[in-house]
Amino acid sequence: MNSFVKKAAFNKIRDNMFVIAIWICIAGICSAAQASATCAMYGNCGKKSVFGAELPCPVSDTHFKPEPATSDLIDLLVDLCGDEWKDETQLCCTKDQVLNLQKNLKKAHNIIASCPACKKNFNNLFCHFTCAPDQATFVNVTKTQQSLSKKDTVAEVDVYMNSSWASVFYDSCKDVKFSATNGYAMDLIGGGAKNYSEFLKFLGDEKPLLGGSPFQINYLYELDGEFTLFNDSVYACNDSKYKCACTDCELSCPKLEPLKEGSCKVGKLPCFSFTMLMFYALLLIVIALWHVYYFKMKQKKSLITSAEDELIFNSSMTSEDQLFEVYDTKSYWLNERVSKIIGTVSRLAIYRPYSVLMTTVLIVLASSVLLYKFGDLEKAPVNLWVSSNSEKFKEKEYYEKHFGPFYRIEQVFVINDTGPALSYEAIEWWNKVEHDISDVLESVEKVTYQDICFRPTQESTCVIESFIQYFPSGLPDEFSWREQLTACANTPVNCLPTFQQPLKKNVLFSDDDVLNSQAFVSTFLVSNHSESAILWERKLEEYLLDIEVPEGLRISFNTEMSLEKELNRNGDVFIVSASYLVMFLYSSWALKRRSGEGRWLLGFSGIVIVASSVLCSAGLLSALGVKSTLIIAEVIPFLILAIGVDNIFLITHEYDRISELDCSLDINEKIVAAVQRISPSVVLSFICQCGCFLIAAFVSMPAVHNFALYSAVAVFFNVMLQLTAYVAFLSLYENKYASVSLEKDYEDHLFGKRYFNLISKKRKILGLFISWTLISLIFLPEIKLGLDQTLAVPKDSYLVDYFNDVYSYLNVGPPVFFVVKDLDLSKRENQQKICGKFTSCDDFSLANILENERERSTIVDPVANWFDDFMMFLSPQLDQCCRFKKGTTDICPPYFPARRCETCFQEGEWEYDMTGFPEGHELFEYLKIWIDTPSDPCPLGGKAPYSNAVAFNSTFVKASTFRSAHRPLTSQDDYIQAYEDANRISESLNNLDVFAYSPFYIFFVQYSTLVSLTLKLILVALLLIFIACTIFIGSAQTASLLILTVLMIMIDIGGFMALFGISLNAVSLVNLVICVGLAIEFCIHIARAFTMVPSGTKNDRDSRTAYAMKTIGSSVFKGITLTKFIGVCVLAFAQSKIFDVFYFRMWFSLVVIASLHAMIFLPIILSLYGGKSYVDKSLDFLAREGQSTL
Repeated sequence: MNSFVKKAAFNKIRDNMFVIAIWICIAGICSAAQASATCAMYGNCGKKSVFGAELPCPVSDTHFKPEPATSDLIDLLVDLCGDEWKDETQLCCTKDQVLNLQKNLKKAHNIIASCPACKKNFNNLFCHFTCAPDQATFVNVTKTQQSLSKKDTVAEVDVYMNSSWASVFYDSCKDVKFSATNGYAMDLIGGGAKNYSEFLKFLGDEKPLLGGSPFQINYLYELDGEFTLFNDSVYACNDSKYKCACTDCELSCPKLEPLKEGSCKVGKLPCFSFTMLMFYALLLIVIALWHVYYFKMKQKKSLITSAEDELIFNSSMTSEDQLFEVYDTKSYWLNERVSKIIGTVSRLAIYRPYSVLMTTVLIVLASSVLLYKFGDLEKAPVNLWVSSNSEKFKEKEYYEKHFGPFYRIEQVFVINDTGPALSYEAIEWWNKVEHDISDVLESVEKVTYQDICFRPTQESTCVIESFIQYFPSGLPDEFSWREQLTACANTPVNCLPTFQQPLKKNVLFSDDDVLNSQAFVSTFLVSNHSESAILWERKLEEYLLDIEVPEGLRISFNTEMSLEKELNRNGDVFIVSASYLVMFLYSSWALKRRSGEGRWLLGFSGIVIVASSVLCSAGLLSALGVKSTLIIAEVIPFLILAIGVDNIFLITHEYDRISELDCSLDINEKIVAAVQRISPSVVLSFICQCGCFLIAAFVSMPAVHNFALYSAVAVFFNVMLQLTAYVAFLSLYENKYASVSLEKDYEDHLFGKRYFNLISKKRKILGLFISWTLISLIFLPEIKLGLDQTLAVPKDSYLVDYFNDVYSYLNVGPPVFFVVKDLDLSKRENQQKICGKFTSCDDFSLANILENERERSTIVDPVANWFDDFMMFLSPQLDQCCRFKKGTTDICPPYFPARRCETCFQEGEWEYDMTGFPEGHELFEYLKIWIDTPSDPCPLGGKAPYSNAVAFNSTFVKASTFRSAHRPLTSQDDYIQAYEDANRISESLNNLDVFAYSPFYIFFVQYSTLVSLTLKLILVALLLIFIACTIFIGSAQTASLLILTVLMIMIDIGGFMALFGISLNAVSLVNLVICVGLAIEFCIHIARAFTMVPSGTKNDRDSRTAYAMKTIGSSVFKGITLTKFIGVCVLAFAQSKIFDVFYFRMWFSLVVIASLHAMIFLPIILSLYGGKSYVDKSLDFLAREGQSTL
């Protein structure tokens, strides 16, 4: 937000315009050449009204000659206008006129004194208008009027001016800053003029009641008749003699090092995508040539044939391989060890089922009690995205400690989607609404806006940024409102609100053409941060939700408490509950026996175990002080459901497979055998998944860190309960309800002849999958960063419209504060590091760098430099600013007459090269004076604009802020760029301890490292999986193929994200880590079954692949693919957009992509390049029974 100055500061601005008018009035344009002056006006002839200014007398006599210039008059004029006047003998002005000119020019100097060229050009213009001997050659009086004393006075004049002179004059002043308003001097002295004609028109338009010109002055740029064009000396802002500071003149600025160009692109394509396209084209050529060779040299296809199925499956074996059938005899020690250990645990659970189940119930109950006692949801958005130990969080705390919390913002948009929002009826309606909000609306504590609002000073009224504030005395009538509103919007200094800050039209309207703007904005600022403010905001929310809006208009709004409130309403408990119900129904159906007999209790027990593992995780971590979030509370149950049910299917299906064999084992031993057979896969899957989550736990971002911890602990409890409680329950159930099935010749329809015929086309299918991955790689650079706020809130939230309207209609950007810490400003060399308005400031001072950055970054507003204004306040040229009572060092109050005061510094004691500027203890004495000085009559007084910008004591400035603002930010990319710009600029100020702060930065810290963090997490997860698989499977070759498959799955998911607009942020980062864990579960069981085979199974790759798919493939499909597919489909009905985009879409793509890779790509690549195999001795009894499937 802009700084707020007091009423007097802007009365000065009115005075400025009044000054300009008087200059013209005083400009006795009387003609006097060196021999004979020719004047158009001379002397004063009275006032038009009692409160009006003195008006000049018109000169109608062509023979009129002014009185000879006295030495006093010449000395006075030289002192004011320069040495070029010292040789004049006749002037078209009197001493009284020059004294009045001197008085009024000083008022303009308050604003433009920091730019010598602008000041000199101002002086030249009005000194010539007032006193030039050839005045009548470029000024023509076209209309007169009578004063109160019945004398003729000037009513209207034409001034003939050289357009080049006017252009240089405007250019010398257009960029001069006025820090007290964080704006431009041109806004005050030129009405925000965009060119020289607008500038001079503003100066010349008659506005006596508004402090402007008391008569009309028309500036003309083409000659008419005998006149000549005014074309005296004029100086550019970088003139060697009158050079302006960098902050006021771009041409005076030092050149910064050029920025590194953005991401590498070839045309519109990122270089990475272009490279992949070229590689893909080359690969296609190679493949085409290979096919030509292949068809010429067609080789005989090898077949592998099942003893039972006579499957056709393209083999990669050589003729030598097929001459002898080779069988494995060697087992893998780790596989045996894990099988025995888990088998022992399971046997204990099976033979003591009631004890195990009772212990499980007690653990779950204890965890529930811990959750009830210690459970706490983290609701503050800030605490979700940034760790309290992070640098940005500490910077936020530092800012709030030294300068107070940033004020709370309540903002309302009024929009007409089909045309202009403004009509007189709309203005009357909004005037009443604004009055109700600011004066009538009460909270339950009887608190009104007046009690909690932001006030620039204690004496000020509440700040409301609304066009209604242009009219503090009441709305204009129905016939003139358009003209008055346009005039106020174009020249806000003439329509100051009661809190005396000019309201720029870009803050209030969606378009510079205010009458045709489709939206207007009202902003209420609250400085109270207590519960009282929140209660009032709730009342405001109720009021705005129930308000009756005129036909054709709509409103959208946001209060400071709205986002947190709406985020916490972002619950889809029903959807999560529905997913458990659906999963229970599916599990009960899918766990049925092959005879068709249902096992509903097994399905129910599996769901209960999943829910119990979630409760145990939540209870334990809550007791340890790890806070949950709404996303954790809703996603973790679903995630563990998707992961946990899988193992139940694997254990049960393995038990069923063993039971179908005609062996002498009893039920309990069959269960133990099933657990021993499948447990290494379960343990390996657990290590990979839990490892992925724990890797993510190293991320400092609380939303990711806590999610990862909850997931890892939940997965741990889930596996433990499945290998104990579920096994115990399975034993009880089967011992009571088991039925004998002798369907040994049952053929799995999914993985039968058709399936193997499909995957026999190995190289073609591999080509398709590799092409898919290569195409996905092309799209990876197109993944956007950010989390659109409209996705973070519920679909039906009123904030959705507000966020969209901010992007579409808000015409002003957020503020940015550069906070300088611990700089000893009592020393000149440190003062020169931050100043900008003085000739000896460092070339690369903070002010100069920020001024340069306005041309190439998202930071566009002039910097409000308190030190520059403080030093300007001490200038002896500004005799209404720093003043002592004559002969003392006592402060001269603003109401003291000038004759009883003197400036703190005398002429010659204060120079623009910083000579005479206070240092040491003296600096702090003057700083106390300045910071307590109101803006009336000196607009550079520091009390209103800077009282909260400088934290100091009597010996040291602890911290201070330099305020600017970003351009309007209309997308997540804009916000990320703005954050990066601010950080880059802070880092470039390497000679200062400085950081950039804006309220929104803390939410975008994550994006500075998000891409690299994502890649690191995925790569480390893949490395962990590779190590774990190599150790547990005993084959680095097979582990490598497994990692290749998972990597291809992740790349394909990335391509899906780019194509379907899923951006990368903390939420999707968590999901990507989850995807790695889930993807490995699709593949790991097949890879292990390929490696660990029963005795009597041929060890060629094709045979082992066929064995793996026939035995474990069905469990992977029914227990992993379908369970996740069904659960994900339930998410499609979620009300939360964040669930729809970041969970349904991402997980749906995972299920589809991972299942295709696991069921088709992985078996093919294993059959071609798979590693060595081992005998699984846990299945030795199968060989003895002669029941091996191959």
